Amino acid sequence: MILSLDYDDTYTRDPVFWDSFIAYAKSRGHTVYCVTMRTPEQGEQVLATVGKHVQCFFTSMQSKSKYMYAKGIKIDVWIDDMPIAIVEGIEVVNDGKIYE
Repeated sequence: MILSLDYDDTYTRDPVFWDSFIAYAKSRGHTVYCVTMRTPEQGEQVLATVGKHVQCFFTSMQSKSKYMYAKGIKIDVWIDDMPIAIVEGIEVVNDGKIYE
């Protein structure tokens, strides 16, 4: 399976849990990516934490599914506290406000 793990308010709620989850998923042969709506410029904290364990993608406020599709990566399971962000961009998510 290919899994997508959101960063803000998902990974950040319990990094120790998610690090264990990532290690276990990888030991079972699964691929885990971090897919966040942050911009690359907002990525330092992401890369310093979950980025030590998985490849991270920064959609720059675009729909996560469309972004990953454009990268040629099909996600089987999305783990996200804000599922609308998987299919919609910033124009819909969070009433168009930048998510900080």
